[in-house]
Amino acid sequence: LAQGVVFSDSAFHPCSSVMGASASVESVPTTMKKLVVQTNKDADKVKLVVEECPVPEPKSGEVLVKVVAAPMNPSDYMEWRKEGEVANLGKEGCGIVVKSGGGMMANRLVGKKVGIAGMKVGGSYQQYVCVSAMEGAYEIPDEVELADACSFFVNPFTAAGIIDTVREDGGTGFVHTAAASQLGQMLVKLCKLEGVTLINVVRREEQAEQLKKLGAEHVVVSGNEGWQEKVKALVKEHGIMHAFDAIAGSSTGEMLGLMPKSGYVYVYGGLSEQPVGNVAPMDLIYLKKQLRGWFLPSWLLAGGGISVLRRVRNASALVMGGLKDGWSCSQFVDVKPAEAYAKFLELRNGAGFTNKKLRLRFDQME
Repeated sequence: LAQGVVFSDSAFHPCSSVMGASASVESVPTTMKKLVVQTNKDADKVKLVVEECPVPEPKSGEVLVKVVAAPMNPSDYMEWRKEGEVANLGKEGCGIVVKSGGGMMANRLVGKKVGIAGMKVGGSYQQYVCVSAMEGAYEIPDEVELADACSFFVNPFTAAGIIDTVREDGGTGFVHTAAASQLGQMLVKLCKLEGVTLINVVRREEQAEQLKKLGAEHVVVSGNEGWQEKVKALVKEHGIMHAFDAIAGSSTGEMLGLMPKSGYVYVYGGLSEQPVGNVAPMDLIYLKKQLRGWFLPSWLLAGGGISVLRRVRNASALVMGGLKDGWSCSQFVDVKPAEAYAKFLELRNGAGFTNKKLRLRFDQME
């Protein structure tokens, strides 16, 4: 998720007669607590610490959001291992708009429940953050528990974007690796709703059973002998031309080898923590297969102008409609910010993150 990406449009902020000076609904403190990362290439040596800092002041067109909750995503984990300072910790979250910096759209959001993304200064891992009223705040439906909407953007919009990409390429289905993830589970449910053929690749039998309970029709376990032949047979049977790989490493080359002539593999994650590899040159040269990267902001912004507005409008309507016990809802394990990294290491080095997305609860901080 890139910073400064346009995430919303006027379709979600209808015109209002409320204009002019700033507005607020509650007294805002002068200082707040935020999570700061001490990066390290060794994940076991990374540190997340709570620090106190000034509460930011919204500019004209911005709102100040009191953060209720924020998810910890795999893309966040990767940033913790970069060298240098990570300026914007936390890419999405949810909260209440408590103050406006002025302007029609900003003023009408005061007091509203919103999802937040695209913070230009700061991130969602802090008690208060400023976002653009037009580009970074999404109103959350009344029937959705606010904390449950904190993961409204990265995974659900990625699911919508993957399906849109396949359709734009003329495809009717795709293969998906690491399919037991929360994103994978969303894709199972959304593909069923959208009439898209999905071939799920998972590591273990219990993961396959879990996806089948969600309605998955095609699940292949990569830990079983002959799994590649099963994927190839399904690809041929259903005319599949696309695969989306969240793992990288040798997985990417394996997926490319399973695609037919002129097929596509999109890499959108790096769960293996390894460079893309195992790619047969002949797949690229003679069989004209294509290996591409896929990045959520790039999909959102492709074509500019009307294309962006259409894409965001359609995806937002789809996502918001599924947040209440639907395809785009997530399963969380709540954690206090001060205890976040210890819990992260516990899951990373133990049972894993399947159905255990960590959720930072800033509304429960002392």
